[in-house]
Amino acid sequence: MRFLILFVFIITTALPTKARELDVVVGWNKPPYVISQEHSGFEINLIRAILSEMGHTLSPIYVPFGRTARLLKDNAVDIGLTQNAAHNVDVSVLSDPYIIYQNVVVTKARSNVVIGDVSDLKGKRVIGFQTAQSVLGEEFQQAIALEPMYMEMARQDRQVDMLMLDHADAIVLDRNIFNHFKFKNSAYIEEKTLFHEVFPISVYCAAIPDAEMRARFNATLHRFIEDGRYQLLLDEYQLDNLLHKLPATL
Repeated sequence: MRFLILFVFIITTALPTKARELDVVVGWNKPPYVISQEHSGFEINLIRAILSEMGHTLSPIYVPFGRTARLLKDNAVDIGLTQNAAHNVDVSVLSDPYIIYQNVVVTKARSNVVIGDVSDLKGKRVIGFQTAQSVLGEEFQQAIALEPMYMEMARQDRQVDMLMLDHADAIVLDRNIFNHFKFKNSAYIEEKTLFHEVFPISVYCAAIPDAEMRARFNATLHRFIEDGRYQLLLDEYQLDNLLHKLPATL
């Protein structure tokens, strides 16, 4: 009888957590990371695949970037994407990093524009993404503070157009977002461009309050990275793999 009880205990504890649909907070449309109208994009498809392997399905909830922390604190959702220690979220609920963004300065190779650091943007026609002045630091603010030719655009595809049509000397945006829009336009593909890495990387995690789920998420994420499924998904969206840029302590 004791062996039967022990057998039942082992079997029941080894069973996975009951499968369910998880409410996952996602930022608004940001191709190629998030394509909200299609419920796809690299981030959504990566998280969907990880949760599927864990036995769950994903129900995306699209909100403005700043609302994720509030929904998590109110226990209104299961997971919040694209979070890190800089956000108003308890760092103890953060998963291991699953994605890295990197804002860069992009120029045409044939323009011979030299960008050694942020200060080299002075005197140039520069177009940043919306809120760039707020999030890229004081040095960037100082570099473009008195530049009458500096502007910001909400539509990042238009940023790429402006550079390619020679209406700007340089644009500032995430490198993978630039690649996404460049490769979508056949007229731009042959144009050689340069990335000037004058900004630090931004490392993002998933906020998962449930400790058991967070541990299973981390283990599954690392399997995806180690067995090549992570890279295959990056290749599908033509994204640069920036995991090698993670600090050794992470």
